[in-house]
Amino acid sequence: MKNMNYQFCNLILLTGTNPLPNFVVAEYFLAQNKNLKNIFLIYSEETNNQRGTKNYCDTLKELLNSHHQNNLTFEFIHLSNISDASQIRRNLDARLLPLLNSTFSVHLNYTGGTKVMGTHVYRWLEEKARENNIKASFSYLDARTFQIVDDINGRITGDLRNEIGLSIQELISLHEFERKNKPSEEIDLFKNAVNKFKELIEADKLKDWFNKYQRDLFTSKNPKEKDKLVEKIRNLKDDLKNFRAEGSFLEIIRSMPEDYILFNNDGSFREPKSNDCLKQAVKFLDGKWLELYVFDVLKNNLTGQNIEIDRNWEIKKKQWSSQHQKFELDIILLKGYQLIGISCTTASQRHICKSKGFEIFLRTRQIGGKEARAVLITRLNKSQRNELQEELEIDTEGKENILVLGEDDLKESVLINRIKDFIK
Repeated sequence: MKNMNYQFCNLILLTGTNPLPNFVVAEYFLAQNKNLKNIFLIYSEETNNQRGTKNYCDTLKELLNSHHQNNLTFEFIHLSNISDASQIRRNLDARLLPLLNSTFSVHLNYTGGTKVMGTHVYRWLEEKARENNIKASFSYLDARTFQIVDDINGRITGDLRNEIGLSIQELISLHEFERKNKPSEEIDLFKNAVNKFKELIEADKLKDWFNKYQRDLFTSKNPKEKDKLVEKIRNLKDDLKNFRAEGSFLEIIRSMPEDYILFNNDGSFREPKSNDCLKQAVKFLDGKWLELYVFDVLKNNLTGQNIEIDRNWEIKKKQWSSQHQKFELDIILLKGYQLIGISCTTASQRHICKSKGFEIFLRTRQIGGKEARAVLITRLNKSQRNELQEELEIDTEGKENILVLGEDDLKESVLINRIKDFIK
């Protein structure tokens, strides 16, 4: 790695559907180069044959301005056909070349956009720089090492996740998503019960819990809501009222807040205070506890280190019209600018876990770009976990894209070390 003294005045960025690398590159050079005032964003024009990306230029400009008090000048350069080399050149001749002159130096970071776009913009700038005596340099952002690589000088930065950051809200806004729910207080509400689960995990007694917990008792007796967790007291099954809680199951129940307790000390059923209390209690027992446990472990062990951690984000694309199109991320871990999305499931069936693995990979890529990573936390045994890990590595095109954890990884020290290693 080399520390270079860049003094160029103009930065050219190619804007595709993932503007995050452009933000990172701009942030780095703005911190290193006080002469940089002009940013040129090259994007694809919206046509019948190609998707437009001007909207990502707008969100990128807004975010950079918010970080730099509007001290920057932006120029938007649109390409009418990003698949046609001659058309790209004509667009650049007409729209970009007049903005450059021999007194300026210019730097192109060709990470964003399509491969065709990057190839022909690069060739055009090399040629025009020679013809017009413009000093030009080139680089890209390596998504695997999080370093900027200069074409001449090689790696010129360390791991930029340690230097450049943005908030979760800024990240999803950059990709045109928005949060649809408010922060939850479940972690405080069920803290004692989460600690009780931690005791069971550390003592290798979690299987005792699952031997006692019977999910079908907590599903609605309403025929229209078959297999759905009960949400109203009137839809409680008679079998639940006759069920006797005991062992680890009763220990967890008794550690829950008073209004949410479903069984008495002798194990007999009792109605909760309200439908809302019933809904939250059953949801917690059915698996929310694992999400809260993992979140608590991460918060206790990864605070600082340029890491932001939050949970329970319901996210929706701003352009999506239907409310049903929103999705939820159980836990979000943001290392500098890199998103690690974490999905938790108490399922031990491989096909269910695989489906959730695909979903968390897809969702993290949607809101975090190619730099994003996914973690799937399950109750799979060691053999099943390893098989699913290998399969998802192939399906997601890289072992660095997703980490699968199972029942043997749930103890605090093991869990935190596996996730730390994955982030590295």
